[in-house]
Amino acid sequence: MNKQCRYELTDYLNEIKTQYTNQSSRLQQLENYSSMRMKGNKHGKNTYYYVFDVKTNKFRYLGKETDEEVLKIKEAHFLQASTQELQREIATIEQTLRLSKNVDYDSINKSLSRVYRDSKTSPVSHSSDIAREWKRSMEEYKKTFPPFRPEELIHQTRDGTMVRSLGEALIYNYLLDIGAVFIYELPLRIRIGSKDSLLLPDFTILSEIDYKTVIYIEHQGLMSDPKYRNKFNDKVYKYWLNNYLPERDVFFTFDLPNGGFDGTPIKSIISRYIRPTSPGTLTLL
Repeated sequence: MNKQCRYELTDYLNEIKTQYTNQSSRLQQLENYSSMRMKGNKHGKNTYYYVFDVKTNKFRYLGKETDEEVLKIKEAHFLQASTQELQREIATIEQTLRLSKNVDYDSINKSLSRVYRDSKTSPVSHSSDIAREWKRSMEEYKKTFPPFRPEELIHQTRDGTMVRSLGEALIYNYLLDIGAVFIYELPLRIRIGSKDSLLLPDFTILSEIDYKTVIYIEHQGLMSDPKYRNKFNDKVYKYWLNNYLPERDVFFTFDLPNGGFDGTPIKSIISRYIRPTSPGTLTLL
């Protein structure tokens, strides 16, 4: 199992564990209802429900489908089934993670007897060559396009590159600090109907997981402006239309409602999709 799969599977495991905890807590609140047996008789548009009375050994009328006790019995039985399935799923995922092995270059090479190990080819240097060539070619490609509204590039980053907002400058400097391989506002060709068009992702980043996958980050800073929100929605639609899906290919980050900046989402994106190691520190300018 490669690192990306392991991280995604671990995220999924944490998600269903939280779901299991929440459902188990609710099931405890409904424990008096989980053992109740119920049947329903449909008459016309209504269904009438009966619950089994252990004292009389008979079913007694309980109410219609909107009755509070009917709803609680249904919920309790659903939660019983759901928590059981979640338990099985958790056990399966944990076993998969426990038994899986890394199949990357280093892991396979180290598993070989020393005489068979590949000591001439360094995957690190090879990957570095790929990264340098990708950045060089993308920078050359970017030069074939005229700058987009250069008068709006008003924030200077640590390497002298000008960007459009303080949030973009913070992200840019963070990517520099951790040594990520990226290009600012690299034009992305798309199709809108029968016409060619372009998008300008704020950050196009080469993933270090396989040195093939490219991740896009778009930072939004003026969501309080209705016109800006409309442009944002239009941008999301254009990405989607061209099969660049949110939270898979393109990631959107935002300034806080009070105008502040939270670097946590950026660090999460980097650690999950770009470099599955310690993501470093994102500091204010």
